[in-house]
Amino acid sequence: MHKPLAVVAIFLTSFAVPSLGHSQSNAATLGVADSRVQSADAPTRDQVMTLFDLLQVRRNMSAMLQNMKQIASQAAEEDFRKRVPNPTPKQLALLHGMFDDVIDMPLDEMVNAMIPIYQRHLTRNDIEEIIRFYSSPAGQKFLSEQPKMLQEAMQAGGDIQRKRMDEINAKLHERMQKLIEATDDTSDPVKP
Repeated sequence: MHKPLAVVAIFLTSFAVPSLGHSQSNAATLGVADSRVQSADAPTRDQVMTLFDLLQVRRNMSAMLQNMKQIASQAAEEDFRKRVPNPTPKQLALLHGMFDDVIDMPLDEMVNAMIPIYQRHLTRNDIEEIIRFYSSPAGQKFLSEQPKMLQEAMQAGGDIQRKRMDEINAKLHERMQKLIEATDDTSDPVKP
């Protein structure tokens, strides 16, 4: 059950950590411009918020978190059923309910953390052009389809993760068994 939680934690952390670049002192020492310094032509907070509203950032982040909860909950149930073959409805309800408490991210805080990132990497003109595109019919269609595409992509990713975890666990089990057998025979352990 720890595997789904770890994946969720890593994914959520990628939203919460604003920038992992060099500090100003490290950048100066290396002779590299600090990417965290805003240019004079940086977009205003209002421009970035206009873009976020158009992109429905809060809604998409909320949908992503819900999808992550669902995927993690399903993976946890599969793992739980391996340990408890006939779980009661109450046990399953408690298991699924854990994810509502555990996976809870402050969306406003996450959005506020993203604003300076956009201000560092984009200019006012960039924001205006991006807003113009997403206001167009093609941009609106993309925005309309994006939640469905994201949900399908996350489901596909979850399926791949579950498949890989089974393969990894099988390899580890096989190698551990060989190590145990080699240890029992007091011969040299089998190389991985």
